[in-house]
Amino acid sequence: MASSSSHQMPPSTPQPPAAPPAVPSLPDLAITRAADMAMSPHPDRRAKLRQCIVRLPQAEASTALTLVEQRIEEAVGRLGLDDVLVFDVGGLEDGLRMVHLLEQGSGGEWREMGRFIRLAAIYGLTPNATLPLRLSADALPSRTAFHQLPLAMTLYKTIGHMLTHNGQSLAVQQADNKGAYRIGNVSFRVVPLGDLPAGHSYTDSYKRTDPVIRETSDSVIRSDFWLYRSFSSFLLSALFTWWHHEEGVGRGLVLDAPIALIGLPFAPTRDDPRCRRLRTEAISEQQGGVTVDYRCDRGNVHHANPADYREVVVSGFRPGETVAAYLCEAGGEISLWTTERSVGDRSQPLDVRFPTSMPRWRAVLRHFSLEHDVINRGRVVG
Repeated sequence: MASSSSHQMPPSTPQPPAAPPAVPSLPDLAITRAADMAMSPHPDRRAKLRQCIVRLPQAEASTALTLVEQRIEEAVGRLGLDDVLVFDVGGLEDGLRMVHLLEQGSGGEWREMGRFIRLAAIYGLTPNATLPLRLSADALPSRTAFHQLPLAMTLYKTIGHMLTHNGQSLAVQQADNKGAYRIGNVSFRVVPLGDLPAGHSYTDSYKRTDPVIRETSDSVIRSDFWLYRSFSSFLLSALFTWWHHEEGVGRGLVLDAPIALIGLPFAPTRDDPRCRRLRTEAISEQQGGVTVDYRCDRGNVHHANPADYREVVVSGFRPGETVAAYLCEAGGEISLWTTERSVGDRSQPLDVRFPTSMPRWRAVLRHFSLEHDVINRGRVVG
């Protein structure tokens, strides 16, 4: 079997205290206020803004538009979206709406969306499987949707109409009048924080901007059994579960390893401490992965013994990456998945056959002392 790679999963190092934010200039303050007015749910505030814009002399309007375009460019760069999104700024009011959208939330919601867009392109869901996506003001959510939907869903709504799977649009659609939504063939609803019981494992990490999601049932599969830690987790899980069949995408299972059974043929258990750590500990992007957490609670948030699952995306979410790879921990079994095509037959070591994916998998597995048992004792499938 192949030798261990030199790639390491770096430790999470403490960051120095952030410097106090710079005092914004008067033009920046004016843009912030105008952007808030542009996306206001109150028609009178929007009307006042339009009156101000109409009254601007041409030279001042041109200067204002240039400042707004610079503000958009700065936000896109700060959020690391240069490779995935281009904003086509039309008029001044449209540009202000874009500024407002880009500057909502902590920034984490946009970064999550950037990761999803990169993976969606690898899986062939973007137009011609290319990036960046071009967004105009027409693509922005309505002001009503902006103020009613959680921010992560609002951001997805700006790009979802540009994604397709086997010819089906992946735009967000309202499924009923009871709070259900649908993306492609998957329906879901937002789970409010108040619906989670005290002590639920998703309570402490709950974000109203990126909330817990319940997949809703259909006539074939009881998908309401599944609960996702966040809308971001739901999107990535849907990509890996439902939207990976696009023509020309060669996603495949490379290896699976029933860790719970190794050395315990007569007493299998899902509580191998290494798997439990992999399933529950925080893993940062700097440490080599993006986590996707969900559980099967059979539709009952009070379930006493739900089954927790985790996927760790190790490749495909960074700028410039062309291979999507992840590992999945499910009930003490770890499986390795990738879109990378094998460069050799099964007689070759995995490190030779999958030179991009293997170092990424190894780095994460090594951190949890699972590298040897998974790579050297797992069952090679692909």
